[in-house]
Amino acid sequence: MKIGNIKTYHKFAILKISITFVPNNKPMTDIFFHDNGNFTNFGIEHGIAFWSCIIFIFYILYLGKNSWDAQTGRLFITLICGFGTFMQLFKVFYKLEVGILNPATDLPLHLCNIMTIIMPFIMWYKWRFMWAITFFWIMAGCAQSIFTPTLTESLPHYEAVRYWSVHAVIILGALYGWYVYGWQLTWRDAAKSIVSINVLAVILYPINLALGANYMYLNAKPPGKTFYDLLGPWPEYIITLEFVVILAFAIVLIPFYSYRIKSLLKVT
Repeated sequence: MKIGNIKTYHKFAILKISITFVPNNKPMTDIFFHDNGNFTNFGIEHGIAFWSCIIFIFYILYLGKNSWDAQTGRLFITLICGFGTFMQLFKVFYKLEVGILNPATDLPLHLCNIMTIIMPFIMWYKWRFMWAITFFWIMAGCAQSIFTPTLTESLPHYEAVRYWSVHAVIILGALYGWYVYGWQLTWRDAAKSIVSINVLAVILYPINLALGANYMYLNAKPPGKTFYDLLGPWPEYIITLEFVVILAFAIVLIPFYSYRIKSLLKVT
């Protein structure tokens, strides 16, 4: 293995490392940044990545609840969520630097990307209001992204690493707020979340039209086999999705109200 051609990209300090493998002289950038298009849903790689995310999430929740004190937990969960933010923004900066940034696909304007950027702030400042809004988005929407990924590249491609990292940390952040911070949800939080996601959709739709983009999948279904395939053709599936969102948010609320009912029964 030969290492060479290390240079720093402007102020972002991105190291471009060219690694040559003896057998085929294949540079490292071919492995991590060139599309391979090998990922398939429900394959072996999907299963390994999925269960790795689940194990990681439960392990951090265990540490936060049983091993870390309040300040240590707050610091570590913020750093972990911050790693997801770094992975998301690195994609934008790298593509901008090498001149391949496509505003129609590469801006962090999908729902999961937006939550990845704000999650470290929610964890550090214990921003319960924003956590309550995003909890529904994450558990009812983004969580299904690890069941039916909208992904084409396989590991160790950077996009695959970014995809799994981003979704793992936002699910972790949502559950950490409930399990470790002890935050609860009410129907008012669900109502605020529904209004907020519709406001965001109204803002993003004209941006999609201007850029020829499909952020939040408002203008077309995502590629591959996904949950959206069950909702009908575009644009009818947007209306169907609205009812699905309301139902999904209601389901997310069930454990919180079940806990309250059980607590009241114990008291009486």
